Amino acid sequence: MQKSCCTVGKFEAFHRGHRKLIERAKELCDRVKVISIRGKGEKLFTDKEREEIARRLGVELLNIPFSQVKDMSPRQFFERLREWGCSALVVGEDWQFGRNREGDIETAERLGREFGIPVFTVPPETEKGEKIGATKIKELLSKGRVEEANALLGFPYFATGRVVKGTSKGKKIGFPTVNVKPFKELPLTFGVYAVNLIVDGESYRGVANYGRAPTLKDTEPLIEVFVPERELPSLYGRDVKVEFLKFLRPEKRFPSVDELVKQIKLDVENLKELWRIEVGTGDKRF
Repeated sequence: MQKSCCTVGKFEAFHRGHRKLIERAKELCDRVKVISIRGKGEKLFTDKEREEIARRLGVELLNIPFSQVKDMSPRQFFERLREWGCSALVVGEDWQFGRNREGDIETAERLGREFGIPVFTVPPETEKGEKIGATKIKELLSKGRVEEANALLGFPYFATGRVVKGTSKGKKIGFPTVNVKPFKELPLTFGVYAVNLIVDGESYRGVANYGRAPTLKDTEPLIEVFVPERELPSLYGRDVKVEFLKFLRPEKRFPSVDELVKQIKLDVENLKELWRIEVGTGDKRF
């Protein structure tokens, strides 16, 4: 086996296509390093979340700003790979690299022979004939098509955040919520979701509103999780994870609190029906 395999790409999501590269690298090497070229713009996961995913996958994550590599020639990029300790390289069949993407697989294989870094290629992972990518996943999430997005990810889309104090209005109407301020802007449409709330590795199934809670609060976007039939510890000030499993309905402003309560009861019944048919994730979780 090679000593240290590297795989290169954006690795924004660690979706099924990314993990196909990682699995091949693990077959070839004792140690796998993911070199993630990080650009600007909205991200599916924070760097801390991605580090946690990498840790669970058993790989080392090296985040490299795009500005550091965008002007490198293909040769300079391979020189940098050697500095990063790469003894082999695993990439997709359509990989391009170097300034203005002037390097392709043929270039990489030639430079690999010169630098003693053999190059291994992996065919793209597809879903319904379309290559899996972060852009498609974001699009699905923005349309509430969470189950389809999760199928491309290979695990539930999630957000970590800090539990903040609310107004206790939910508690007063019989539905106390855990109010989570996410550490990122979510690509999700505002609405009600079936979720898992993860606290110190323990999972609580619940229903969550992601949005501004226009009937009671009209706040900045929060994830408000209600966990039926379970007693939760005090979570104020703690960091938790929320996994999104299924979109139930759009967020809306109700004409009265009574109408809101009626809808929440229906949401909970819908959630329990989902439990009965076991919608969700199996054991795939990060």
